[in-house]
Amino acid sequence: MAPDDRQMTFIWIPHGRDPGSTRSYEVSYRRVRALLIGGGVLAFVLLMMAGSWLWLAAQAGRVPGLTAEVRELRRDRVKMRELGQTVEHLSTEYAKVRAMLGADSTLLPAIVDSTAAGAAVDSVRADSAAGEKSTAARQRSSLPRGWPLAARGFVTRGHLARIRGSHPGMDIAVASGSRILASGGGTVAEVGEDSVYGRFVRIAHPDGYESLYAHASSLLVRARERVPEGRVIALSGSTGVSTAPHLHFEIRKDGRPVDPSALIHNPN
Repeated sequence: MAPDDRQMTFIWIPHGRDPGSTRSYEVSYRRVRALLIGGGVLAFVLLMMAGSWLWLAAQAGRVPGLTAEVRELRRDRVKMRELGQTVEHLSTEYAKVRAMLGADSTLLPAIVDSTAAGAAVDSVRADSAAGEKSTAARQRSSLPRGWPLAARGFVTRGHLARIRGSHPGMDIAVASGSRILASGGGTVAEVGEDSVYGRFVRIAHPDGYESLYAHASSLLVRARERVPEGRVIALSGSTGVSTAPHLHFEIRKDGRPVDPSALIHNPN
């Protein structure tokens, strides 16, 4: 195909000047096409640059809002971390309380109706009877050396009987309705209730030892009944002179109180 040799002539005629100053320019068609193509490409590039600048300007306008959102998210993250630490601390404290009160205790108020209490007493007596049949060797009398509760409990007050008028035995904080166990095998010497101890059980052991369990909510044994070590004898409560559910536990030797911690093993 033959090249396009056509030419375009442009004449420049200035006004108000010497007619001799008129000039003419010749440009080939190929150069005109090249100029048009180059101008189109340049216009496209400029258009793309303008669009990109507008997009960047729009994104830059969002920066202050995004910065504020990031600050808010950081504050929320700090709050969540603090909340997690608080929950972890509360979980630890709750585990300590559960360990203190025993796995079978609850933190509900010590208010139960007579039907539920009767059912609990019957169940405990049935379990105790079954346990007695399977542990005949423990029917013998023994010194009070066992922990007096099925739950772990928490000793809130110790033995201070060496000081006149002070506190004999120990107080063990435990949820109301927890099972009180005979610390040693023996004979129930007394079951009763008075204004100080509330409902209580006193058990006679060998060699002049006695154990006493006070502030009970329910009594599950009778006087002159023989009980083995670990037998459920009562349910804890807050009867008598008591400000909260707990077990007041005493050990006596020839009628004089001795420090229970010298004989029994504290599971805590």
